[in-house]
Amino acid sequence: MELRLRPWREAEHLRHLSEGNWEPMYDDIGVPLLDIQGKRGVRAQKTDGSYVGCDFIRMYPGARFPLHTHEGDHELYFISGIGFVHVDGKDILVTAGHLIHIPAEYPHAVWVGEEAKGPLIFAAVGHPHHQVDAIDRMTVVTPDDDTVGSSD
Repeated sequence: MELRLRPWREAEHLRHLSEGNWEPMYDDIGVPLLDIQGKRGVRAQKTDGSYVGCDFIRMYPGARFPLHTHEGDHELYFISGIGFVHVDGKDILVTAGHLIHIPAEYPHAVWVGEEAKGPLIFAAVGHPHHQVDAIDRMTVVTPDDDTVGSSD
C-alpha cells in the first residue's frame, strides 16, 4: 500500500505568538468572554477527517472562562503570567512553564486573579480542534457548587 502524504504548508502549519491578531472568544451561545482573547495558531486535518490544532489564548486580570467541557481532550501550556485551572474540584495554580492535560469529560475553568500583574498567556492544543472564535469550541456546564475561583 502506497503512503500518501498530506500537504504540509508553512503558512498554515508554522506560527509564532507574535504573528496574527488577537480575536474575541465566545461561550457556547455566542456571548463574548470578557477580557479573554484568542489568536489562531496551527491546524491540520488528520487522515480520519478530524482536525488537530493549537491556538494561543490571552486572559487579563479578573478574566474567567466559565466552567465547561470540550468535545475532545486538550492540553494547556502556560507561556507567561499567573492563573488558575479549576479541574476535578480543585483550583490549581499555574505559571509559565506549566503544562496540564484535561480529559474531555472533566468540567474545568481557567481564571486569573484580579491582583495579577499582567495577562495569562497559554497555548491550547485540542483534538478535535475548533477555531479560536468558534462557539462550538466548548460546552458551558452549570457548577454543582460555587467553588470555582475560591482561591481569589
